[in-house]
Amino acid sequence: MQIANGYLENNTVFEIPYNLFLQPQGRNLYNHLVRENVLPGRFGVYIWENSITNEVVYIGMAGRVKTNGQMGSHSLINRLVASRGRVNGLDILTNDFVFNYMQNNNVNTLTFHILYTTNQTPPSYLESVLLYNFYTQNGVLPKLNNAF
Repeated sequence: MQIANGYLENNTVFEIPYNLFLQPQGRNLYNHLVRENVLPGRFGVYIWENSITNEVVYIGMAGRVKTNGQMGSHSLINRLVASRGRVNGLDILTNDFVFNYMQNNNVNTLTFHILYTTNQTPPSYLESVLLYNFYTQNGVLPKLNNAF
């Protein structure tokens, strides 16, 4: 995280416990927890870390710089609750993606690190720096990152 400090305005850390998804309306509870902890309308980078092993399993970003220099696309909240794309023709929501990962990999708790970038720092730049550093230190990408 040391490399990121010059590019950040603020950060937030919170945990997603596996048993949250086992409760009635668990997916909605996940969405509520994200909305409760992540600042609305903000852009940046998020890191998912196994809370027990401290293994970083995913580094992602929300927000892109448009041609006119303004930020656009999904905010961090929207990215963390929206669809992650299609699998077998079906949309996979982030809450289902997180639940399935935790269930299939016996993860009790994921720590979400939310890094709010400055207005001058494109989230994609910080994401690239963090992925590059992870790759050079480990020789691989985080488990859930497909490419870099």
